[in-house]
Amino acid sequence: MKKNDPISETDLVLALKDGNLQAFSELFDQYGKRLYHFSIRYLKSVEDAEEIVQDVFLKIWINRAELSAQKSFESYLFTITKNGILNTIRKSKSEQVYQNYVKLHPQKNVLLDDELDFNELEIAYKKVVDKLSPRRREIFILSRDQSLSNAEIAVKMNISLKTVENQMTSALSEIRRNLRSLGFSGIIFFELFL
Repeated sequence: MKKNDPISETDLVLALKDGNLQAFSELFDQYGKRLYHFSIRYLKSVEDAEEIVQDVFLKIWINRAELSAQKSFESYLFTITKNGILNTIRKSKSEQVYQNYVKLHPQKNVLLDDELDFNELEIAYKKVVDKLSPRRREIFILSRDQSLSNAEIAVKMNISLKTVENQMTSALSEIRRNLRSLGFSGIIFFELFL
């Protein structure tokens, strides 16, 4: 191969798997702007779109050893980007739903402390999720944070679909129960986080 010949995507991915920073940089140059434009189309925010692109490439770097040169790198990038966009929209929507809920139901004892804001609600939610058993937490996070279907989780974890479904049902029940014990309404939990 001549020095000026373009390097194939497969070769770049293989080099990236070995920790090659030049390959990482070339892949960023090749896809960064496309991912940014894809993100901004849905998020309408320069800051959010830039953050998505940074997060995607950070994940790529951290998980580089697991990359497959046989699968489409482009599809993988856009899947991670899509999940990041959905999580950003979900969080933004959750904040708005929370604010609307509190405005519409001021007489409801949604929270123990009227001063509690959405960020505290989210922190409480994350703590409750962290208290799940390791396996249940992993299944829940794969479902909610990575937007994997129950079938995809079953394949990824090498467990039955029924096990995934049972673990998700138990996780939701446990999270709802624990949030209620902290003073959060079960209704707002489902509106915010599901």
